[in-house]
Amino acid sequence: MGSSFHDQLVSTRDKKHSKNHPFFELWVQGKLTKEQTALYCLQHYHYVCDYLNWMAYEASQIPQRDVKAYLFENLGDEENPDDRHLDMLKDYVAASGLSRDNVESSVVLVGTEGLQNWGWRMVYQKPWQAVVAGMFIGLESQFLDICKKIVPALHQHYGYKPGAREIRFFEEHIHADEVHGSKGFAIVEKYCDTPELQALAIKTVEEATIRRWRYMNSIYWYALHGKEDDTPTFQA
Repeated sequence: MGSSFHDQLVSTRDKKHSKNHPFFELWVQGKLTKEQTALYCLQHYHYVCDYLNWMAYEASQIPQRDVKAYLFENLGDEENPDDRHLDMLKDYVAASGLSRDNVESSVVLVGTEGLQNWGWRMVYQKPWQAVVAGMFIGLESQFLDICKKIVPALHQHYGYKPGAREIRFFEEHIHADEVHGSKGFAIVEKYCDTPELQALAIKTVEEATIRRWRYMNSIYWYALHGKEDDTPTFQA
């Protein structure tokens, strides 16, 4: 018996899941400095700013009311002016010794830019069913597993107590992304109702994981070795 569409989506995402990236392996072991973990957060800030705009764009385009409601619910959680998730991210950056005032103006690495540009092409060029698959299965559902992996390390190796304000960004995304992720899967499975849409959704999930892995590569080289790109060193 062949695997279900749901199982294919999960297995495609998991083939190159960023939770397995060497950067997070070092984080889990407490082998990164707080500043190095904050450098990851700077890039995550740049990525999430575009992600929220992709969500707003899709919400304005999709006619199905349940999908529109899901997108606005997700966007509302992220952009709640009294508890904005991007501000939580700045709290972690500041607690790690970097300036929260410089987050927006920090360098955008080549891998981050590549992920941003791919995302805009996706929302403009692909059917919305594939876009939802790419965003919520290929990208957002990864962050749930990433947070589950690094939150214990934040307690054990970095001295943060459970519930500390400085790490709320990571702790709260475990609950929030479990809810959003399950709804995202349900929507994709409901509306990818042809073999062609299912194949495109799987392909888009695969593309999302590859772009996110390359984004992590850029963060690794920058945080650990100070390299903003992968230009080789010339030796005569």
